[in-house]
Amino acid sequence: MNSSFIGDVLQWLSAHNSWIQIISLVCGITYMLLQIFQNKLMWYFSIMVSTAAFLIAVSNHEGASWAPLWAQVALNIYLIIIAIVGIFKWRKLEGESGGKIHIVPLSRKRLLFVIAVLIVGAPVLGLVLKHFTSDPAPWIDGTSLVLSLVAAWLLSQSHIEQYLFWIAANILIITVYAGQAKWFMAIMYTCYIVFCILGYINWKKNGVIVEQ
Repeated sequence: MNSSFIGDVLQWLSAHNSWIQIISLVCGITYMLLQIFQNKLMWYFSIMVSTAAFLIAVSNHEGASWAPLWAQVALNIYLIIIAIVGIFKWRKLEGESGGKIHIVPLSRKRLLFVIAVLIVGAPVLGLVLKHFTSDPAPWIDGTSLVLSLVAAWLLSQSHIEQYLFWIAANILIITVYAGQAKWFMAIMYTCYIVFCILGYINWKKNGVIVEQ
């Protein structure tokens, strides 16, 4: 593909960054509201918000230089894939829970696996981002990426613990976007934290345990 064409696309995305952030904000808030009540339509809004966030991250600039937030680029590609997995997984769980909020217990073995992924993955990704990319916040970005990868997978499997990992990841992501003066994104992730708390409470109160 012609490099000048790619450059033109990146410039256009950068010039319209605020509008893309607004779209991401609206879709993101809708997604989180639907997640509180475990409405399966949330996965389609997840795809939309992840696509918008991907465009924002890939077109990021530091001054006059192109400086993509590579961890966020990778994260949002992954989130799109996870959303597709979630669509099919939740169809099965919805039938087993009688249409109610379904919660799959997090086994000790799976929890230990998640902890191991965090312990190993966060520093490794931080080092990769620091030495091989132009990411302006490699350690924070890397840690938030691993937390988000784990949280998204836990969500697709309907584990209520996913909310705790999202809260931790969102706090770090807010610092990244605030440092880049992307305030709409920072506001969106702040709203996410509030919705995560509300979602956890609602799932805990009204959820039906589904053994897998």
